[in-house]
Amino acid sequence: MDSESLSTTPGVDDTPYIRFAIDQLTRDEEVRGSRKYPAAGRGSSTQDYPVQPLIPQEPVGYVPQNPTYDVPERNPSRPPPPEPLNVQQRDIFVPYHPQTKSVQFPALRFLPSILRPLWLAIFTFLCILMITGMIVSAVWSDTYSGLLDYGSLGDGRYFLFQYLPTIFGMIILMWLHQIAAAVQRISPFMALADDASKPRSEGVFLDLFPTQFLYPTLQHFRAGQPLIGIFFVISWIFLFSIPLLGSAYNVRFYGDLRNGTWRWLAVQGVIWTVVVLYFVLIAGILLLYVQLRKPTGLKWDPRSIADYAALLERSNVVGDYNDTEILEDAEDFRERLASRTDRLGYWNTSRRPNDIFYGIGEPGGGTRRYTVVQGRIREKQDFAPDDADLEAGRPGDIRMDIRAEAVRRRYLPWFLTDSYVVGWLVSASVLYLAFLIVSFVHNAVIDGFRPLVPVAANPAGFSSSNFLYSFLPILLTMFLYLFFQTLDLAFRRLAPFEALSNPGGASAEVSILLDYSARLPISVTLTAVANHHWRVAFFSFMSFTNALTLPVLASGLFFTQYYPDDGELRVAAHPAAYYALCVFLAFYLVGLFMLIRGRSNMALPHESRNLAEMISWLYQSRMLTDRAFSRPATKAELVARLMGPVYLDQGFGRSWRSLVMPGAGGSKTNLRAAAAKQQKEQNEIAASFSMPGPIGSGSSRRDPRGQYFPGQQHEESADLRAAAIEKRRSLLDPGSIMYGFGVHWGRDGREHLGIDRVQRGEARMMHFD
Repeated sequence: MDSESLSTTPGVDDTPYIRFAIDQLTRDEEVRGSRKYPAAGRGSSTQDYPVQPLIPQEPVGYVPQNPTYDVPERNPSRPPPPEPLNVQQRDIFVPYHPQTKSVQFPALRFLPSILRPLWLAIFTFLCILMITGMIVSAVWSDTYSGLLDYGSLGDGRYFLFQYLPTIFGMIILMWLHQIAAAVQRISPFMALADDASKPRSEGVFLDLFPTQFLYPTLQHFRAGQPLIGIFFVISWIFLFSIPLLGSAYNVRFYGDLRNGTWRWLAVQGVIWTVVVLYFVLIAGILLLYVQLRKPTGLKWDPRSIADYAALLERSNVVGDYNDTEILEDAEDFRERLASRTDRLGYWNTSRRPNDIFYGIGEPGGGTRRYTVVQGRIREKQDFAPDDADLEAGRPGDIRMDIRAEAVRRRYLPWFLTDSYVVGWLVSASVLYLAFLIVSFVHNAVIDGFRPLVPVAANPAGFSSSNFLYSFLPILLTMFLYLFFQTLDLAFRRLAPFEALSNPGGASAEVSILLDYSARLPISVTLTAVANHHWRVAFFSFMSFTNALTLPVLASGLFFTQYYPDDGELRVAAHPAAYYALCVFLAFYLVGLFMLIRGRSNMALPHESRNLAEMISWLYQSRMLTDRAFSRPATKAELVARLMGPVYLDQGFGRSWRSLVMPGAGGSKTNLRAAAAKQQKEQNEIAASFSMPGPIGSGSSRRDPRGQYFPGQQHEESADLRAAAIEKRRSLLDPGSIMYGFGVHWGRDGREHLGIDRVQRGEARMMHFD
């Protein structure tokens, strides 16, 4: 056994430790010092097996609960039997389906608030109001020769017919994008919870985050989710409702030349096209509602890295992800994982039918297996390389592939790479400068220009001039908005990795609990400011501002006017809107220049947009064995374990910052209850860690089970002291634990690249500066 293990304390019987190690060699089950298992079928005796003393320098989130294990009677003098070869004797995962709904096993039907029937009904009601308003205006205009008399360019009626419809349309569009983001977030887990094998095989390849809205998302058709696929196609088609709304009203002259008047009227063809688009959108919402009636497989909203880690705590699929952290693209993942049909739900095992747990697993797959090497517990790997040396720190474990800078910073979204960023800046600068020159030299735009297309409106209200110079500017500004939104979404989903890549790491609150991709526009900006993530705050605020300014201003930017002094019709710009548009385009350009610096910390070996790619950063992380991820019943409990009960006592700044609580896994009441539970456990832990003397002194020392060991007469080793301090800090002040992204020692004793604590005992993660 390891000479530094607590089991070598003089005067203490080491037999329980040795028996524990031998038992692990012959039994395929999880090592969990915080669990209690029911009795096995054979005759057995109950024995406490302290897991933590075997690996003092590598705390695994031990929870002192006096665990009990069932150990078959053995002759200690006999060598351990070989591992059973009969597959029926292996401990395998068995799907568990609770017969009744209970607090212990809630139904796996969680939906984010925005996808629940009430909010979908409110959204549908707003769409019906828009439809009603457009139909009434179209019928009234056709029946009574227009709606209102035309006043002047830029007056109240001009705002009513040129700007207000686009404002309402953009509000509905932004709400629709939030619905789409929530659907995108839960659809991979819905696929994994499906009874059919096809959706489950594709679930890990579905995007976890919305990445763009410039073109339709079609991946759900391949994943056996056609209703969701149709919804996303409809959502993309609905984008064209915005330029159509900006072109929905026109002006026409009624009466004779002496007594006639200009009147606002509805453009019949455009109005009815928009009505059809809104009806199609409502149909898409209804299809989505039908899809959401199926089980989602979720206990809470999966919004952050911590949520994904909680699903892997006892998962038996992580072994198939060996070395996936260095894969390059999605096709490599498909080649490795194409035949898998993993499932999300409740499980038990063939040997422990009463031990019910929740997570991602493979039906019929074996549980994770462990061995003891050099006195330390190591997880067995089915795909371990032949030259792997399981003894930590040996040269065979030093992996140059994951230490290479070229591998570590190999991937950025294509639009954030150096060449494209330079292209965006040059193109945007040239176009903006040309825009200003054309606009203000000789007041060409303000004084008006010839339309070059037919101007007169027909009885249905359509004018080629007004339609062209309304539809085209809105279409261009919509493209600008959606492109900037793509940048915003990229920074949101990469922000946790940027924080984790800092040399000192980051706390859970600003790294593995970050949920920028799932937050509402205002919420993400406020949270990013509080976290000092200035770029995320700027881009999220500018994306929200662009949505409410660029398309709206463009909708009333140009309008055909009659100039009696010259006796001609010209297209003139609304000066107030034009000047405002120039200012907001300048802000847009400034935002693009912020792409120049600070992108290197966001670079990863490969993309991190789907569950398979996320698991590649977590599959060997010892973070999965930490107490925080051991069977959290709610998201509130997970947050309380990671941040501690003091999280709720940090004043008003914490509440306004969390317009949606971290992870939005429950109400504030639930979070307070979890924090109270956490505080109680911490008090018990503090009592169990009480020492007559300081760490490293010659006085007696107490182990987590409450038993005293005789004091050692020599000074304890540095790594043992560090391990004890680290463990005490992780239990009493979890919010101070730093997490990072870099090279760390995995549960198999080898180096891996991914997410873990920055420091465990004397072992420290290798970051890339």
